[in-house]
Amino acid sequence: MRLLKGSLLLAVVVLAPVWPAAAADFDLARLKDGGYVVLLRHVKAGGVDSDDFDLKDCRTQRQVGAPGRAQAEVLAARFRQAGITEARILSSQFCRAEQTAELLGLGTVVEEPALNYFHWKLGGEAEMNQGLRRYFADLKAPAAGAPLVLVSHSHAFVAIGQEKPPSGGGLVLRPNGTAKPEVVGTITAP
Repeated sequence: MRLLKGSLLLAVVVLAPVWPAAAADFDLARLKDGGYVVLLRHVKAGGVDSDDFDLKDCRTQRQVGAPGRAQAEVLAARFRQAGITEARILSSQFCRAEQTAELLGLGTVVEEPALNYFHWKLGGEAEMNQGLRRYFADLKAPAAGAPLVLVSHSHAFVAIGQEKPPSGGGLVLRPNGTAKPEVVGTITAP
């Protein structure tokens, strides 16, 4: 009986539809109009950052596995369905964020150290949060066309006074010259 229940559960998981965006989510097609910035939390990543953490060595960091790849596939499909096929992509230098950014398939991923997660080898948490707030205060709204997508970590949301979304979730922001950009929409995590 347990084998049958396990098989049924596996069938439900494997055959489940790809979940679309929630009804309250921001209409991603509006990103083409300009003025908006997407801030995404990286998709699910397994493991832990090791004691010998090295920013340039993914073997010492958490990595995006199968569940995270599935999340990224759903996010990429949402962008494509909205007509967004390319974007300016800036990512934390952590492997899980860069992997997320690459899996979106929206263009070349450019490292942005201000979006990094706190790690004691990279400096103090307060300093990093202050740098992140300065980054958002200096952020300019993109013109119409290819949108700006930032891929970071949970602390990026907290640093700008927002609740952290689940992995793969995010916010749509309108830069306003302050450390707390205006939140104009959400992106539900798959």
